[in-house]
Amino acid sequence: MKKFTRREFLPLVGLAAIGTSCISATSVKNSPTKLFPQKLVEGDTIGIAAPSGGVKDRSEVDDFVRFLRNKGFNVKLGKNAYHRVGYFSAEDHSRAQEFMELIQDPEVRAIFTTRGGWGAARILEHLDFEMIKLNPKIILGFSDLSSLLNAISSKTGLVTFHGPNGYSTWNDYSWQYIEDLLLDGETKLFENSTNDQQIVTYSKGITEGDFYGGNLSVLTGILGSNYLPDWRDKILFLEEIKEEPYRIDRMLTQLKLNGVFDEINGLVLGSFRKCLAEEPEYSFTLEEVFQQHFSSAKFPVFHGAQIGHIRNKFTVPIGSRVQIDASKGTIQILQAAVI
Repeated sequence: MKKFTRREFLPLVGLAAIGTSCISATSVKNSPTKLFPQKLVEGDTIGIAAPSGGVKDRSEVDDFVRFLRNKGFNVKLGKNAYHRVGYFSAEDHSRAQEFMELIQDPEVRAIFTTRGGWGAARILEHLDFEMIKLNPKIILGFSDLSSLLNAISSKTGLVTFHGPNGYSTWNDYSWQYIEDLLLDGETKLFENSTNDQQIVTYSKGITEGDFYGGNLSVLTGILGSNYLPDWRDKILFLEEIKEEPYRIDRMLTQLKLNGVFDEINGLVLGSFRKCLAEEPEYSFTLEEVFQQHFSSAKFPVFHGAQIGHIRNKFTVPIGSRVQIDASKGTIQILQAAVI
């Protein structure tokens, strides 16, 4: 009988959890069995995909590749890594094809992304979610990638990761969270350890649920589609950049009117960077908008988690079980996000 190594055996464990049914991209349920990717090991190959915007300068990719190689990883570039077509890296079908090629490449153990911008939502209909489920691997990104990450987690059960894109700041602080989460498989406690953001509690309490979320504009942009989860028993996290308070208010109202706030167990508000009014004398502040929406919330809510467009950022697992304490402003992972 063939003896399997740990690396050969673990994918079989993941596939066993899938079951024997063949699930199509259009019939995947919103709450499938959770599926955990394998942890990264030094020497693994990381694929670089460009499912959203195109790079503005080749050095963006070159610097990212150099950083990952210095950390001990091999790198395989997707075919669109250096491309730009308008505000995309390539046409929709090409971006979807690039992503699926990396998904099916047996050498690639994780997929990191170049940058956000706009475009990931446009490739969702071209992805093969069954194939993604059959090839579970680490998928990391944020901002515009929120649509891709949440769609994959909600349709396949695969835990994905909201963390730096290639064009982000890859400092020691941000890398430590990737190392703890993706290499060491820690059930980590997330609490702000720098002065970048202050914790503000709008509704006290401790609760737990499956963690989903990302960029507010991106998520409201696909609200009502079949690419987001059933929000029952979920904790939602949100972040944003360069949106005026009235626009934040409008998008939060959209979530409210769609019943999201009637179903979630809790809410974490991350970085809302440069979300200031152009005419402050005629505007509420962002803090006042949050107060209006969440001071009487029936679920715990806090603002200030180091998630989003911020220099020192958390990498958090989408689809994994977490507990939040809104008074302390902490997020505790309750299960390892990799195997």
